[in-house]
Formats: sequence, C-alpha cells, structure tokens
Amino acid sequence: MTAVLLIADSDSQLLYCEALARTKAATGIELTINLIPRDGTPKAVIQRMRRLGTVQERSMAALLRDSQLNRYAGIGVFLTGSKLAEFRSAYHQSRHQQAPPRALLFCGFNGVVLERFEEAITWRLGYDLICLNGPRDQVRFERFLRHTPFQSQRTLLTGLGRSHVAQTKPLSSRPRRLVFAEQVALPALPQERQEMVRHLVALARRCPDWQIVLKPRVAPHEATFHEIGEHISTTLERLCPRRPPNLTVSYEALPALLAESRLFATLSSTAFFDALDHGCIPLVMGDFGVRADLGTVFFGGSGMLVELGQIQDLEALLGLRVNPDWLEWVGYGSTYTPAELFVILRRHGAGRAGSDGTSPSLQPRDQPPRLQQRGYVVNSGELSTNQLRVGAEQAIDERDYGEAAKLLEMAALQRPDNANIRRRLVAVRAGNRLVRRLLLLATPRFKL
Repeated sequence: MTAVLLIADSDSQLLYCEALARTKAATGIELTINLIPRDGTPKAVIQRMRRLGTVQERSMAALLRDSQLNRYAGIGVFLTGSKLAEFRSAYHQSRHQQAPPRALLFCGFNGVVLERFEEAITWRLGYDLICLNGPRDQVRFERFLRHTPFQSQRTLLTGLGRSHVAQTKPLSSRPRRLVFAEQVALPALPQERQEMVRHLVALARRCPDWQIVLKPRVAPHEATFHEIGEHISTTLERLCPRRPPNLTVSYEALPALLAESRLFATLSSTAFFDALDHGCIPLVMGDFGVRADLGTVFFGGSGMLVELGQIQDLEALLGLRVNPDWLEWVGYGSTYTPAELFVILRRHGAGRAGSDGTSPSLQPRDQPPRLQQRGYVVNSGELSTNQLRVGAEQAIDERDYGEAAKLLEMAALQRPDNANIRRRLVAVRAGNRLVRRLLLLATPRFKL
C-alpha cells in the first residue's frame, strides 16, 4: 500500500479530498486526511471523510514536527491562498537536513476557478505537480507562464468529476423537484441576494406541482471558507414569512438531494458538475447577467443559462442538455480523471527515487522549475512580499540557501525596486561559504 496524506483547512477543500478518495483509481492507496482545525467545519463532511480513510486534526506546525510525515510517498496540499506556498517552503525546510527521497508534493483546485486564476497559480508554483481541471485551465496556465522560467512547471489534468456515481435513477422515477444550491459569497451584494430569494419564492408560486428546495451552503451554526453575512434561511424568513408550501430549506447532504431530483440550479457553483454525476439536469441562474464577478461567465457556452424569473413551466426544461464540446473544454468527462495522479504516486512510493531525491515518475525536464531567475513579473499584487522575505530568513537560519533564494526571487519579482531584497538574494546565491557569510552579515536582515 502506498501511503498518501491529504491536507485541508476548510470544508470546500475537504470536498475535493473526498472526491480524490472516492475515485476507483485510489485502490491500493493508504489514505490519511489531515484537517487543520477550524471552528464550525460541518461535522457531516468530517464523518464522510472518516469512512474513506484515517482522519487526524493537527495544525501545520504540529504536522511538520511529526516524525511519521516521512512515511508518506505523496502529500496533497489543499489549503487557501498563501498557505499553499507557506507549506511547501516549510516542508522543504523541515526536511533540509534529511536524506532523500522526500514525498511528492501535489496540489490542485477544489472545483471551478471563477476568478484570480493567475494569483492562484502563483501560490502553487514549485510543487511537484499542480492538478488542473481541464484544457481550458491548461491553456490559461501555459499562456500565463509562456516564455518565463516557470514554463516547465509540471501539471496534470484531473477533471471536474467528483461524485463517481455508479448508477443513477431515471428522471421519470424521481420527484418533481428542483434543488437550488446557495453560494455564501455569490452574489455578494445584499440586494442581489434578496432578489435571488424573491426569484425562488416566485418560481415556487408559479410551479405549485414542483418542490423547490433551497440548499444552504452550511447550517447557521457551521462555518465555511468564506465569511457569512446574513444566513440565507434568515433572508428567506425575513422576506417571506409565509412562504409557499412547496418551497423548503434542506440541510440534507447535496449528493442525496441530487440523486432524488430532476433539476438543479446554481449561480456558479462547482456543484453543477455534481448534478451531472447524479443524472440531474443542471441549470445556471442567468437573472443577473453573464458577469465575471458572479462567475457565470465560466458557464458561457454550456447552453444551460436560464432566467428563473422568466420560467413558467419547469417541465419544459427537462429536455435541456449541456453542450458536450463545452464539457470537454472545461474538463468534465471520462477523459480527465485522477487516475494518472495515483499511478505517479504509486511509482513514487515504490522506492525508486533517484539519489538526488527526484522521482523517476517525473521526467527530468518536467521537474518543478527552479525559481532563481530574473526579470519576469508573474505574480499578482495580492502576494505578500513580507511573507516571502520572512520565509527566506527562516530558510537562511536553517542554512537552506536554495530555498531562501527561491523565496527571495519571488519577492524580487514582486518588488524589483527593492534594493535590500536584491542584495539579500546576491548573498544567498554566493557559492563560496565565506563570501556568503560576509554578504549575509553586510546585508540588512528582514524583520517585521
């Protein structure tokens, strides 16, 4: 058995870990899921994870100190934003004094990437593998890094299929039910969230022979990655104290609802593809237009955008089908699965790593790029230069000068006008130990 560790810090990241664990390709994998403690994580999600593998709750610091970390052939890191880069750096620093081979580090995206794709890629640079959804993301990735030192970054297309349902019920044998999946952060404007609720109330009144089920992202007492304002159930109660009897709020697991529903609607949730997995017809709410800030622009070309406010007969929507070319483009279907990822992990776990610590499953030309290059601005304005410099100083303290150079190079790309960063970078690049020591003493050390 090949031991693999998955690390997650929110419910949405856990859902991606669950999708990986459920795939048939995971056969022969001994899976451990490390949940970084976070108040309010839905218990139902954690319980489902316990049925798929060993679940432990440890902070990042405690995890890096764990001597058992060496037994994992692969570590999948599914954290938010800068924590991805922080873990990669901390892991390499913690293993700096140890002999290779190290675990194969991989990361990915927990569903559709609606915005700030370039920033998200920046945080992931340097991992052994970055998992992308499909050709659409691959093209964006290659355009972003073309003609830069990072163009050799290894990627893998793992698809958007997450549920892996063996058999689904025919639509005709399911209740007349439409499930609407709420997204906590979208739409962000309170007036648009209220308008969304009004559309659902009006739809329920126009279609009394259909059940309209509002599925909140989390229960009122639970937490998710995004900050929650007024809970959607509170908004519904406030706007419509006497709602139609066929409009209900459900906290049942979404897969169970999808398996027993004919239609599914969302603004721009990845659950669109979960609905397809369960044989449920997915719709995209187009009442607010096709807008980048709502994520609906991603679904352009799917053929499934509808205006809920204009629907008079839900039965007429049962003939809609998603454009197959669009599905192929975004990465949904049998072509793109995590199967190759698990093949690579098994090979890495077979103990065939080279003496230099690289994995034979990754060809030399496909190794993660060295970040010690100059003159390429590939990062977004959201990257914290201070965080990179702090990480570099920690690496210098550990005498891991290669890692320090990588972090300072990223900081220099962000702040090419900062002379102190450039001087510090020259110091850690020095090959002669005495010269390097003198340059480090002469250059200003970064302090918060």
